Amino acid sequence: MRRRLTLAAVTVSLLAASAWGVTALTYEDDHPVDPNTPEARRAIQAAREVVPGRVLEVARDEDNGKWEVLISQDGRDYEVELDPATFSLLRLDYD
Repeated sequence: MRRRLTLAAVTVSLLAASAWGVTALTYEDDHPVDPNTPEARRAIQAAREVVPGRVLEVARDEDNGKWEVLISQDGRDYEVELDPATFSLLRLDYD
């Protein structure tokens, strides 16, 4: 009986640690921004110069303030990362 309780406790602990690990790996430090603010509009304009298309989301990186604009074009989603001060292109990713 004691062995079963110990095994159950270990199993529960491993499941909890596993769930926490998945949550930690999927942590996002990007926070959505209202696309109607003046700075967001400037970020959208700069991102659309790189990738014309439909804006899906505008966000700021909590750690470094980078602008991240998600744009859909021809069935593909692009993430345009912009410098927080100059709005110049830092990186372009796509799925």
